[in-house]
Amino acid sequence: MPFKKPATQTVFTLALCVSILVGVTIYQHQQKDTPAPVDYPIAEISAQQLQRWKQQNLPHQLIDARPDHFYNGWPVGEGIKQGHINGAISFQPNWLDLLDSPEKQRQLLKDKGITQDSPVVIYGNNHTVQPFYQYLKQQGFAKVFLLSGGMKAWSESGYKTRQLPLYEKLVHPQWLFEQTAAKTGVKPIIIEVGYDEQSAYKDGHIPGAVYLDTQKIEWDQGGTPSWNYIPDKKLLQVLSNYGIAKDTTVIVYADKLAMAAYRAAIALMYAGVTNVRVLNGGKKAWSSQGFDLQTEVNKPEPLSKPSLTSPTNKKLVINIPEAKTLLEKNDSVLASIMTRAEFNGEKSGYLYYQKAGHIPGSTLLESGNTAYDMDNYQDIDGTMRSWTEIETIWANKAITPDKDISFYCGTGWRASEALFAAYLMGWEKISLFDDGWTGWSLDSNNPVSE
Repeated sequence: MPFKKPATQTVFTLALCVSILVGVTIYQHQQKDTPAPVDYPIAEISAQQLQRWKQQNLPHQLIDARPDHFYNGWPVGEGIKQGHINGAISFQPNWLDLLDSPEKQRQLLKDKGITQDSPVVIYGNNHTVQPFYQYLKQQGFAKVFLLSGGMKAWSESGYKTRQLPLYEKLVHPQWLFEQTAAKTGVKPIIIEVGYDEQSAYKDGHIPGAVYLDTQKIEWDQGGTPSWNYIPDKKLLQVLSNYGIAKDTTVIVYADKLAMAAYRAAIALMYAGVTNVRVLNGGKKAWSSQGFDLQTEVNKPEPLSKPSLTSPTNKKLVINIPEAKTLLEKNDSVLASIMTRAEFNGEKSGYLYYQKAGHIPGSTLLESGNTAYDMDNYQDIDGTMRSWTEIETIWANKAITPDKDISFYCGTGWRASEALFAAYLMGWEKISLFDDGWTGWSLDSNNPVSE
């Protein structure tokens, strides 16, 4: 997928580092000479009372203010159930420090469904939730409560939680650091993925990581704008050259454009690698946690003999014939991960391809603002958007796990990110339509909607 590096969503990494080190700042941009914020008395609600509210369907908003990997299901500690309380909104208070005005902060709360319309209950670590509690009170939220005892009290009461089925495939920086620092055991292969971004890799990468250019796994078909995965035999050879066998643990990440990592992850899964993981938030997340980068260039260590002789997950990637068959079936969806302007035929998202529109019968699941972002699938710090939010958005478009769903975009990059989200949710009848819009529309015999 050739392109010039776009201007991506601005993230103030320094602010994030500071908020992590000191807990949480007070998220107001105060004018000079304004009075100091009032400290409001802390009101609490017990796990039993919250459970009664839920059973009686009383209106309330429940906020999980912990890091998103705990929300997803990564273990917290002994005696604490994995995942989150059902119905909770994942909201990390340090996101507010990444915004440069109170108006943007309030809009973020609104976008996440946090309003003053009903009582708010927050749970998480005290150093995080108490300043957030004060912030909401200062913003005029009348009824705010902390869950007394947090997730530990909820767990000890025997109440249920919900977790992302394959949470372990979306790793967080602390876990990856522990893998790199381990003195024993087989270390995973860590790969930084990008398109013509060797310079970014050389400027600094996660220690031990090697660089994979997507041009090694995509096929320039004689100058056409279609960038499918390379033929199977060549793909398997690339994996062998990188020392990747069927049972190798591989962690991929990107410098800035997360979809590059997901594009590589789907290729590895298609080939049959059974333990493919993605670093949530990529190199930016790693650095924001204070972990060091390495500038020494690491070289892959090829296998002496290829481990994979043919792809073992071939249904994961389809092309035009299979897409046409899918469109004819009931309970099947061809999902377009593109912008509304692209889908409606108003403009192409690519400099090198001008045809705009969509495949008739496909369903739009908007990607973001341009062909080079996935803002609708990411939070403002560049990590994957809460899976429960994605699940709800899809359900509103009748995209549900009981259906056969194939995701497409222009070249497969954005669609790969959406597909990986579905995979994390445990959806099984999913695939990537690799030809995508460009491959489909290049053939004048295929119908298009503009």
